[in-house]
Amino acid sequence: MYRDWRNRYRFNDPQSTDTLLNILQGLHNDRVTLAFVAEFSRGKTELINSLFFAETGVRLLPSSPGRTTMSPTELFWDEKGGSYIRLLNIESRLEDISLMDYKRNPDRWTQIDLNCDSPTQMQEAFRELIATKKVSKDMADKLGLWNEREAAEQGIINPESVEVPCWRHAMISFPHPLLKEGLCILDTPGLNALGTEPELTLSMLPSAQAIVFVLAADTGVTKSDLEMWKSHVCGSRGNRRQGLAVVMNKIDSMWDDLAGETGYEAAIQKQIETSAMILNLEKEVIFPVSAKQALLAKVKGDEALLEKSRLRQLENYLSEDILNQRRDILKGVVDKEIGFLISESVKLMEAKINHAQKQLEEFKQVDFENQELTGKLMAETRDRQNAIWRISKTFRPAGKCLPCRRKC
Repeated sequence: MYRDWRNRYRFNDPQSTDTLLNILQGLHNDRVTLAFVAEFSRGKTELINSLFFAETGVRLLPSSPGRTTMSPTELFWDEKGGSYIRLLNIESRLEDISLMDYKRNPDRWTQIDLNCDSPTQMQEAFRELIATKKVSKDMADKLGLWNEREAAEQGIINPESVEVPCWRHAMISFPHPLLKEGLCILDTPGLNALGTEPELTLSMLPSAQAIVFVLAADTGVTKSDLEMWKSHVCGSRGNRRQGLAVVMNKIDSMWDDLAGETGYEAAIQKQIETSAMILNLEKEVIFPVSAKQALLAKVKGDEALLEKSRLRQLENYLSEDILNQRRDILKGVVDKEIGFLISESVKLMEAKINHAQKQLEEFKQVDFENQELTGKLMAETRDRQNAIWRISKTFRPAGKCLPCRRKC
């Protein structure tokens, strides 16, 4: 109804239309989008593997030391479409078409169907997510994937070709129980890659109902982590803290037999308290985890190792706190987005009403002045008319009288 109202009174603009379409699609899908955000090498991809793909018995999302996630990836369950991977080519950056419009046109995507009974086939399909190719420097610059300063720091000057991702965006439909319940995962690239995909920071992250920020337990909150937290996480959510959590990954790097269980637990708690203070967050939503050991434990069926990895606490948070609060979270997002647009509309309407009232007052003033002027003109006209009649009565022209044709 609000969208129709904006159309009727010509208050529409492309950004507001995209916002409303995003809200409508979110309500239609009845999904809660959970974005995983992290700097490079924080184990974010391994964390997603341990949460959603461990039951396959293999590491589906490619995960190795260094940068792995090359493009933003959405993970959800599409009951009608089944299991698949859809990939949007990197050249789509050159077109003036929004990602939302691309999503409404499946023909623009490269689709790879997934055989959930064949881990090997799925693993091979998932490798496409990190596929790269060589392009000219000029093309890389047009695609927004060439940074002169960073290249100079790495000793790269005027290269003949530049390695870029093959894909701009990926969508994965997978039948995990949490995804079937309505959870949608947004896996984002690292800090630099976030900056090269405007829609990710301007539209997708702000529209996510919940965010999991991943840190490394052995380093805590680094300078680059804090920059990313302030710029991309807090910047996209304002003062909202609902649905915001931190995963302190790689706690297995702190396992130390010499310190003992007490010393290890004290070190974990200290890191939690320090991180909570720096990020201005409640300690209850900071989860120490070892994604690597959790994945290994699930594949091997090692309950003791799974318990030690502490993944269960995070899974409980996702299934109970996030999914159970789905309605409240979605309502909060709609209130925020619609509230902003309505406030903007109210201001525009008030400005139009004030302008119309000023014009009306001017018209009334002109009308009043015209009434006075008209009255004076009418009085003068009547006086002149009376004078003319008086003069005409005394006026007798010489000549024959018209009725009798005789001289009078």
